[in-house]
Amino acid sequence: MSFAGSARKALDTSLPLGRRVGALRRCLSHYSPVGFEASFSFLTFVAGDFARDPAALPRAVELLTASRTAWQAELRAYGVLRRRAKQLGYRVPHPSAPNPHRPSHWYGAPREAALHAVWFWYSKGDCADVDVHCLARVLLERGRFTDAQRVMFDEVRGGLRERVVATDGTRDLLNWHELRELVTVTGHMAVVIGGA
Repeated sequence: MSFAGSARKALDTSLPLGRRVGALRRCLSHYSPVGFEASFSFLTFVAGDFARDPAALPRAVELLTASRTAWQAELRAYGVLRRRAKQLGYRVPHPSAPNPHRPSHWYGAPREAALHAVWFWYSKGDCADVDVHCLARVLLERGRFTDAQRVMFDEVRGGLRERVVATDGTRDLLNWHELRELVTVTGHMAVVIGGA
């Protein structure tokens, strides 16, 4: 079922609450800008506990739909830019150029959702990288980095990206997935500090 169809089911008060919450989760399978579980947790945090409060469910659907609509507008704008670049002879975008086809933040509340995603990851307590764990703790406690911490963050994030590229995901899948998760978390941290 599509995002829109699932959203309609989530708002259908004739359905049992459990099915409506399940429909919201199906919406998240189509669009979860800070990860599936972190997005679900963020919606619960902002809209209320919709698993127990039916009135919170429409707020959650509205928040998610508004973010998705803004993301789709960015996709359309990106399409216009890419067509123009291709007309000028730039067939392939630069590797460092932003590509909105995979959302990197929550549209409408990027910092809040990114900070929540960092908290969600940190609260699981299963971080294998001491530097990322420490940086996440500082960010959650203070909401920002000092200049020295920012330098450390940039070094750690760059090192993780290099390690992902150097890791053979077909032979060391577990390590590759752990590194990708750390890159994602540091991406959320970058949104929080304003350096995505």
